[in-house]
Amino acid sequence: MKRNKIYLVCMILAGILFLGSGGVIVRIWMEYQEGEQAYDELAKYVQEQEINPQPSENTKHSEGDRAFETDSEFSFLQIDFEDLQNINPEVVAWIQIPALDISYPVAKGTDNDYYLHHLINGEAHKSGSIFMDYHNQRDFTDRNTIIYGHNMRDGSMFGTLEKYQDSELCAAYPNFYVYVPGYVYEYRIFSCYAAPVNNAAYTYSFPDEKCYQDFLGVIQASSEYDTGISVSEKDRVITLSTCVNTRKDYRYLVHGRLEQKISMEES
Repeated sequence: MKRNKIYLVCMILAGILFLGSGGVIVRIWMEYQEGEQAYDELAKYVQEQEINPQPSENTKHSEGDRAFETDSEFSFLQIDFEDLQNINPEVVAWIQIPALDISYPVAKGTDNDYYLHHLINGEAHKSGSIFMDYHNQRDFTDRNTIIYGHNMRDGSMFGTLEKYQDSELCAAYPNFYVYVPGYVYEYRIFSCYAAPVNNAAYTYSFPDEKCYQDFLGVIQASSEYDTGISVSEKDRVITLSTCVNTRKDYRYLVHGRLEQKISMEES
């Protein structure tokens, strides 16, 4: 009889734990859905653009690059920045990584904390936003512009960035795009790797050319594989950063070299 009571108590406790864990799962799922819905609502400000974009500023390189050329299957986006900035004046750009199905607005705050915990519309949320380091210039003229995003388990935000651990994916889809009013910056990936949070990749200011050359040497040598793309002190780069879920003190980093600034005016 006593054994039956113990068994019953254990079953009740197990049931409570099961229901409790189930409630946590449901709550997490609902949070993801809320974040996804908030960004889905921004889709009305974005559409594919059937135009012939013109190169505004080209950076020519030697290793199989081109002055102006795009994938025939790729479609540029038309971003309504005016309406987006009415929602939030701190929206500075829109990032598109076709290989990973990443397409989000980019904000720039007055620190690197706010957009870790807030959506573009200002709502507090664990998904946060994609955002530029507050030290950087909002016009992407810095030698190294740093963009952050959470590694969300549902694949949202920068949750798929680590897929660039696959060198074949990078070889097939080496480019990503950053839109600003009137223009799009095209970047080509030259380095991908996981590194500690104090890595040199987070350097945003360089006192002289030698320091910048050393920085480029470090981040290129850190790559998990050879992309075949080199960089020089004449290049501007962008650094994409997200968490590594298995190591809290590490980040996964993707570096892109600016290929060209393209005018999005219709011609």
